[in-house]
Amino acid sequence: MNQGFFNKGNRRFFAGVIAYMIFAVLIYFERSMDVMNTTVFAFSYEHGFISRGVLGTFLQIWDSLSPVDLLSYHTVYQISEAATALYLLMLLLFVASILKHCNQEDEIQVKWISLLLLFLSVPMFLTCDNFGRLDVYLMILTLFCMILLVSEKFEFLIIPAVTFATIIHQGYVFMNLNIILAVLFYKFLMKRERRDKIKYGILLLLSFLLPSIFFLYFEFFSHTFGTEIYQEIFTLAQKLSSDGVTVHEQVLQHEILGNDIYGMEEEFHRWNREDLPIFLVLFSPFLVFGIRFFRDYAKKNKTVAEKWTGLAVLIAPLTLLPEILLKVDFGRYIFSICFYYLAIVLMLMALKDQQVITTVKTWRDKMAAHKLMACMALLYLFLFLPFRGYRICDAVTTIVSIIFKN
Repeated sequence: MNQGFFNKGNRRFFAGVIAYMIFAVLIYFERSMDVMNTTVFAFSYEHGFISRGVLGTFLQIWDSLSPVDLLSYHTVYQISEAATALYLLMLLLFVASILKHCNQEDEIQVKWISLLLLFLSVPMFLTCDNFGRLDVYLMILTLFCMILLVSEKFEFLIIPAVTFATIIHQGYVFMNLNIILAVLFYKFLMKRERRDKIKYGILLLLSFLLPSIFFLYFEFFSHTFGTEIYQEIFTLAQKLSSDGVTVHEQVLQHEILGNDIYGMEEEFHRWNREDLPIFLVLFSPFLVFGIRFFRDYAKKNKTVAEKWTGLAVLIAPLTLLPEILLKVDFGRYIFSICFYYLAIVLMLMALKDQQVITTVKTWRDKMAAHKLMACMALLYLFLFLPFRGYRICDAVTTIVSIIFKN
């Protein structure tokens, strides 16, 4: 453990991080919610054990205990504000946990990688697209699990946390569960004590199995009473929207009636086809850097266990492939991939993985020889912030609108 955690340098670092968070809120917070994010509050277990019913059930219980009507856009907005504040706090706690457990000589590298993670992550849920989105609750639970994995305390809580995240939104098994499973697999193979191997084997198995069961239930067996409850949920969704009229019909069709909505999202698929090539070209310097970094990391894995864990670390984000092929929220997917690779490096550094630590030091020395280029790359990164929902980011959307005149 880093014994100098409360030193002056760390206090200054976190003061700067908090200042950036305040700046990001002032710059990026759009103070409105997309209709997708209000509609899901109309789902509740009053209608059976349906998909995405957690938040609506909480709202219904709170409303039943209150002397005033809380089934309103204002209440949903306040809940989303609280969730966003908790998300920002969890980001701080995660970075603090990494710094607390990393080697003291690795502090500077950890801080720089943490800054990259924070630059990407802080604005994510401040825009209209993603403010109040179910993803913010999934990220809170994911960060909670990541802190437990780094500290190696109360790790049994990972099982209910990832299960609850899947109940909130079954897409969790594709979006965020990958980093938890990758680190559990890493610990299962790298721990030497038999007791530890049994512990992490059980955690890995249950953390995969329970979310998978709930995913299958919500996707294929939770639409039994869809037609009977559809109109009731539709009416409540209207009440919860900002204008009292608009609802997100696609999510209602899919989650309540179980309908295939691929055709209803044709315009969004067109946006994806236009956005992705341009994004990949613009983002290519970071892609090349990432590929070279993880290629060097893979070369340092020599034993069988190291090669298997290295492979798991590299390919875990492939869980997003079904979402990318079938869904339309490319901004969310790009963010999830970037978050994964930055966070997994930080976690492995905190867990004293020598292959990652050596690779980071090698690239630190390379970048130290090109400080101006490194600073320009950091500034260039802000061109892509914040990531959005259907559209990847504003810069790409602007270029697409010029090229395709739409």
